Amino acid sequence: RSHYGRMTTRESEKAIAILRQAVQRYPDYGPAHSLLAFALLVSGHVGWIPESNDYRYAAELANRALELDDHDPWAHLAFGYLAFTHRQTDESVREYKRALDLNPNFAIAYGYLGWALVFDGQSEEAIRYFQQALRMSPHDPLKAFFYSGASVAHYYAHRYDEAIEWGNKAILERPGFTAAHRILCASLAQAGKTKQAG
Repeated sequence: RSHYGRMTTRESEKAIAILRQAVQRYPDYGPAHSLLAFALLVSGHVGWIPESNDYRYAAELANRALELDDHDPWAHLAFGYLAFTHRQTDESVREYKRALDLNPNFAIAYGYLGWALVFDGQSEEAIRYFQQALRMSPHDPLKAFFYSGASVAHYYAHRYDEAIEWGNKAILERPGFTAAHRILCASLAQAGKTKQAG
C-alpha cells in the first residue's frame, strides 16, 4: 500500500508486483486479492497499465476476495470499482456502502461512492461524499481523484465556476491527471472562459 499510495506508474507497478507475489504465495489470503484487484482496476482505468491486460484477472480477484472474506472492506471497494467500470451504478453504490458499513472511517470508499453517484446523476449527494472523503483524509494520495469528481459533479449541476475551482485543485495535486484536464477544459468552455483553456 505504501508503494501504491505514491500514485505514479512506477510505484503502482511495484505495488502490483508485490501483490501478485502475495496472491501466489498465500492463495487464501483475502486482503492480497482485494488490494491487487483494486490496484489493477485503478491502474488500468487511469492508464498506468494497459487496461485490457489484467481486467479479467482483476474481476476474478475481486470475486475471490469476497469469497474469502465478505467482511473485508477492500474486497467490497474492489467489487464496487469493478461494477463501476461496467456502468452498473446501483451495484457499485451498494458495494461502496457495504465497505462503509464495515469500516465507517474508510475515506477512499466515500470518494469512490461520490464518483458512482456523479454518474447516477446525483451531483449534490456526490459532492457530500467527496467532501467527507477529503475531511477524513486531507492528505490522501487519491485526493486528486476526489477533487476531479467534485469538479464533474459541479459541472453536471451547471455550476461551472465551482467546477473550474475543483478541476484546478485536482491538477495542482496531480498535474499529469488527464481526466482533471478534460473536466477543467469543458468547464472553462461552458463558463465562456476558453482563453484560459490554453
